[in-house]
Amino acid sequence: MPKSQITYMFPGQGAQYPSMAKLICQVSKNASRIFAEANEILNYDLLDLCTNGSEDDLKNTLITQPAIVTTSMALYKGLEEKLNDQGINISPDIFSGHSLGILTAAIASKSLTLKDGIEIASKRGEIMSKNYNIRPVTMSGVIGLNIDEVKKICNEATSSENDRVDVANYNLKNQIVISGHVSAVSKAKKIAQSKRAKVINLKVRVSSHTKLHIDESKEFADVINNYNFAMPDTPVLSNISSKILNSAEKIKFELSNQIHKPVLWYKNMETLSLNNINIFIEIGPGNVLSRLVKKFMPNVLSFSISKDSIDNYPVGSILNHRGEF
Repeated sequence: MPKSQITYMFPGQGAQYPSMAKLICQVSKNASRIFAEANEILNYDLLDLCTNGSEDDLKNTLITQPAIVTTSMALYKGLEEKLNDQGINISPDIFSGHSLGILTAAIASKSLTLKDGIEIASKRGEIMSKNYNIRPVTMSGVIGLNIDEVKKICNEATSSENDRVDVANYNLKNQIVISGHVSAVSKAKKIAQSKRAKVINLKVRVSSHTKLHIDESKEFADVINNYNFAMPDTPVLSNISSKILNSAEKIKFELSNQIHKPVLWYKNMETLSLNNINIFIEIGPGNVLSRLVKKFMPNVLSFSISKDSIDNYPVGSILNHRGEF
């Protein structure tokens, strides 16, 4: 059988939690350097917000997006530092990310510089926050219904273009995120609950990944056009097509269009499996992605490094697991 391969996965908005950067910056000089550079780029103390900020502070989209990208990159650089110090050669074969996580993947793959990536994250947050203030929107996860059922619920809950809800993230075939105007999402939630689905309100003050956000997507594409992209040194997996992105142009197109297109996460996992990916390492705050992988593919090795100090990174488990394939 072919040798198993590794993907590093980067999470998106909603993964944040208080003190999410505290442990990694205590044990990694490189992680601290990432935050020092981010503070300079943003002209405010992001590290303080990511170590001492409240949940409400971190829910502010203006802060959330650069905070998640920077924390994820700090964890990534901290991981590289540990592995290099120990002379261990473990590196990803494909980068993957969920929504905002694609931007982190673009930085990690060296398609974007850290400076440009953090600037883009900040501007992405500005665009999405501005539109939230104009028209209150939200996102909720629906668990226990299939894709067709959730689409029907969205159609039923949508009364007009100014009061609509759509599917945004196809995380699993029975775990789907809906996105739209607050009133329409609320209607959809009640309908889903009447069908005995579990509905979870996401920790975000935005909605995204639907046709409701075409104008935001165009505005963000104009931002993207001001930055230079390079060929990635490691390919990135697309959220919107589940295809491999191996050029500067493809990554630029992905980022320019993702705000108004759904995240096809379960199809991402299918693609990764077809590419012999059997080790899934989530790098960033939270463990949502690694848990989704375990539900979709129970026999693979999938874990997050954010919940613990980098010193507990399970190198032995990876090497042992990789030897099984």
